[in-house]
Amino acid sequence: MNVIVSYMSATMKSSDGVLLKSRVPAYEKILIGPLCVLGEMATGGHYIEVLRLAKQMSPQTYPQIHSTLVSESGLLGAFYRGMIPWGLIQCVKGLPVLFVQGETKHLLSNHTPFPQSRIEPLSGIAGGIAQAFFVCPTQKLKVMAIADPKYSVMKPINVIKSVVNDIGLTGLYDGLAAMCLRRGMDWMIRFTVSAKVNLYVRSLKDDPTEPLKLHELMGCGIVGGAFSAITHPIDCVITNSQKPSYVGSKDPISVAKVIYRESGAAGFGRGLAPKILDNSYHTMWMYGIGTFIYECVGQWTRKE
Repeated sequence: MNVIVSYMSATMKSSDGVLLKSRVPAYEKILIGPLCVLGEMATGGHYIEVLRLAKQMSPQTYPQIHSTLVSESGLLGAFYRGMIPWGLIQCVKGLPVLFVQGETKHLLSNHTPFPQSRIEPLSGIAGGIAQAFFVCPTQKLKVMAIADPKYSVMKPINVIKSVVNDIGLTGLYDGLAAMCLRRGMDWMIRFTVSAKVNLYVRSLKDDPTEPLKLHELMGCGIVGGAFSAITHPIDCVITNSQKPSYVGSKDPISVAKVIYRESGAAGFGRGLAPKILDNSYHTMWMYGIGTFIYECVGQWTRKE
């Protein structure tokens, strides 16, 4: 017992010389993540994603897509199309990211000789891959609700039954391999760039150890999110493999060939503008506001 107590209270040094303490896992991040996703989606993030997904599946302009969505679902219905219940269920995508990334970062910092420059990307990859397994089924259902208006007016249980009857249970994981690749790369970039911007902002302060203010953390997240849009071509492959009208092999290479044959290289850039906006806004919530909430909670729950 004494050994366990000593271990839990031991002070360690990470590979970059920063003093760290062993601690129980940051379970509060399991709640903070979904709350941040809900806040982001309810305040416009969901509709940005709707426009992006629709654009990736169609050559229409954004005004045309918006007009089509409004004519089918009304203004409010278009703004939240596919959000209830699929978007709300997707709040679980915030559950693994902050928690898995944070715990991976803690373990690598304390138990490996890796420098921080390697730990940040590796922990981001872990969080992104964990997220892919959570989000793939609901992403599939949301894409179908956006692409086919018949699904948007059906009861959730009937949508699930219809989709499973049409494509089978494994069909809910169409595009999983590409999604693991994309989200692993995506969150690697988001956390790495956001952390570097964080360090840069700290270097400009008189006291580099001073915690960043909320707006500064949000700015770090916006920059990190914008850079992560480099993974957009992979996202186009995922979206097209999940749309209900797609026929043929759904492995990433086959889908990419179809996109290129139908639209050329431009097909991989559809929806890039809202993708940059979506990623920036989402990371502002997850990295910026999420970090701020976690630090505030830490002041209450982790006092010595």
